[in-house]
Amino acid sequence: MKTKTSIGGDRSGMTLMIVMMMTLLCSAAVASVLFSVGTRMQLAYRQVNMEQAFYVAEAGMERAAAYVAATNETGTTLTGNLGDGSYVATVTCTPLSGGEIGITIVSTGTVDNVSRGVTVRGLRNVSWARYALWYDSEAVQLVIAAGEKFNGRVYSRPLMRFDNKNISSQGQAHFYDQVWTVPNYIQYDSGAYPIFDNGLVTSADVQTMASVNFADLQAAAYTSPNLVLDGDATVVLQGTTMKVTNVPRGWVNQVVAIPDSGLVYARACTYTNISYDSRGRKQTVAVTEPGNITVSGPTGMDGQMTMVSENNIYIVDNVKYASDPVTNPDSNDKLGLIAQQNVVVTTAAPNNLAIYAHIFCKNGGFGVDQYGSGNSRGTLTVYGGIANLVRNAVGTTTPTGYLKNYIYDTRFAHNPPPYYPRLTDELEWTGWEG
Repeated sequence: MKTKTSIGGDRSGMTLMIVMMMTLLCSAAVASVLFSVGTRMQLAYRQVNMEQAFYVAEAGMERAAAYVAATNETGTTLTGNLGDGSYVATVTCTPLSGGEIGITIVSTGTVDNVSRGVTVRGLRNVSWARYALWYDSEAVQLVIAAGEKFNGRVYSRPLMRFDNKNISSQGQAHFYDQVWTVPNYIQYDSGAYPIFDNGLVTSADVQTMASVNFADLQAAAYTSPNLVLDGDATVVLQGTTMKVTNVPRGWVNQVVAIPDSGLVYARACTYTNISYDSRGRKQTVAVTEPGNITVSGPTGMDGQMTMVSENNIYIVDNVKYASDPVTNPDSNDKLGLIAQQNVVVTTAAPNNLAIYAHIFCKNGGFGVDQYGSGNSRGTLTVYGGIANLVRNAVGTTTPTGYLKNYIYDTRFAHNPPPYYPRLTDELEWTGWEG
């Protein structure tokens, strides 16, 4: 007997197989989509956490930078929490030449076990040598002449006044860096409005030199190879050496090596001076000297040094570098002149005087002795910068004294003379990674 084939049953089985296969394929597709979505969500969450960790790391960096800005120059580790994350910021301080400190900050932020790092290298407080001109007051009413140029920062608490004499030949005063002035306006003659490349800030906050501590400079001077002198001193700079006259040490034109990347500090001193009269009788006299420094360097100084006086610094001749940065941009010669009171050009100084240095006067100012009498003394060139409490005069339009030729040494913007005082509220750095 023959068996009949069930066509309907075969079709049902095939349909079931197709449905099962489609179900498996759909399930696989759904699983793949779910896996892909899950992976992308994980990546998205991780990316969000990485971004958050980066901002937390930056917050740690800012707190470490604030620690440095408060003139802390010792290593430390700062930790803290911010939102859902935490940071660890490590400050590493490495002593360098000239009293500089190499500071590196490494900050790591972590959010939900995801970490990001930020590194800042060469962090430092900006020094006072950043200023081409800074003054808090003026001894007499002073003006800025036509054609004067300032490549560094300028700050003036008194009203800034601009003269138009010789404006047609000299041109307007020109400021290439930012300028701050405390009054809410400046005063200028017709046609003498100055040029401000990086802007003029009026009604600026009052700045101060109060943070500059001479005790810190003296303490630094006691470290090798620096030099501390008791009482007044006369210093003649000659290449890599200097001739020093200083009574308490018994030095008369004593040849001493310039403490390269170092300090020479003259402090106030009372000492006993012994002499004998014509009858051979011993005379003992107590002598008090305020720590003045009389300086000259007509043949040029070869090295990097800062001279500090607890009273005045007197300039009696040209003070030059062995390698002139005007003609040799690679010159490494640098000089700082820091006085607790004044830096004074004396009547002994020659006409057409050149001073290569950055000048800082905490309680006084830079100026010329008897600037208002006699004949014109030619041009006074200051290649460096001047930061002083009181802006003193160097000449008049009569003319007497000197005409000004002030040129900012742009090297000092980031590489000041050794041990130069620093601002306490501004930082700069050489490298940032993150």
